[in-house]
Amino acid sequence: MTMTTAPLLTLVVLAYRQAPLIDAAIASALAQTGEPIEILLSDDASPDDTFARMQAHAAAYHGPHQVIARRNPVNLGLGAHVNTVMQAARGELILLMAGDDLCLPERAQRVREAWDATGRRVDLIASHVIDMAPDGTDLGLLRVDDLAQWRSVADWARRRPHVIGAAHAVTRRLFDRFGPMADDCLLEDQVNTLRTLCAGGACTVDAPLLRYRRGGVSGRHVDADGAALRTRLKRVADRHLALHRQWQRDATLAGCLDTVRAATDREEQREQFLAALLADPARRPPLPLLWDGRFRVRTGWRLSKWLRVAFAGLTVRIDALKARLRA
Repeated sequence: MTMTTAPLLTLVVLAYRQAPLIDAAIASALAQTGEPIEILLSDDASPDDTFARMQAHAAAYHGPHQVIARRNPVNLGLGAHVNTVMQAARGELILLMAGDDLCLPERAQRVREAWDATGRRVDLIASHVIDMAPDGTDLGLLRVDDLAQWRSVADWARRRPHVIGAAHAVTRRLFDRFGPMADDCLLEDQVNTLRTLCAGGACTVDAPLLRYRRGGVSGRHVDADGAALRTRLKRVADRHLALHRQWQRDATLAGCLDTVRAATDREEQREQFLAALLADPARRPPLPLLWDGRFRVRTGWRLSKWLRVAFAGLTVRIDALKARLRA
């Protein structure tokens, strides 16, 4: 279907190397009830046939929605991919989903109704999700916080809400106000939660609207050896530091930097210390980091992390033993 006017809603399916699962994800997107919406199928230069499958679905579709398949010319990574689709989408409210998740058919309609109920004032709409195993088995309900209870950045500073970004919808105006995220910032749900509390606020639909497949960056990790553990911990520390930099840029733009810094300074100091520990994942961290005055972290915590990284091989064996005992 060709839309003569811009749609109110866009549903974006973000994918990379998800050929075995993308057909089901696209089918769930195409099954959306309610008014016609734009459905944007976006592939991040997958080396498999993910994009070919997207093209086939778009060509075969004859329903009420407008379906567009697009592909990044090179692999951008999650942060830059989200920026790209936010710019490409035509809707005023943009729903995001991963290429291994499944939308419930009423998702777009329920999100639209929730937005309308606020007078389209809020800039982020969340929902609960159904926890799904990698094989597609439903594991139960995962609830998120009622974001309407967070009315300001001060509320966020006192306690950050529990969110699951896989089921978020955000407004175009929020993206336009704050601009693209830094390409190395991969935690877009945490970025958008702070952004929206600096702007129009947020709300939560009290129902699950997405089946959320475990795996990817949020899945359980099993490290093969000490080098793998150090590499993963460095990746996590770098990701968290990128989030802090993005928070600070956005808070500066919104005029609440002091509030955000006061609320996040302790954890940022810890992430900076961890990044220093893991500066060279192939080597044991330098002993002088234990008393390095650049980091405002407690001695006991500092020592425990140094030992975990310095003796990463032993850490992996202990973690594996704990996992077997839990099983």
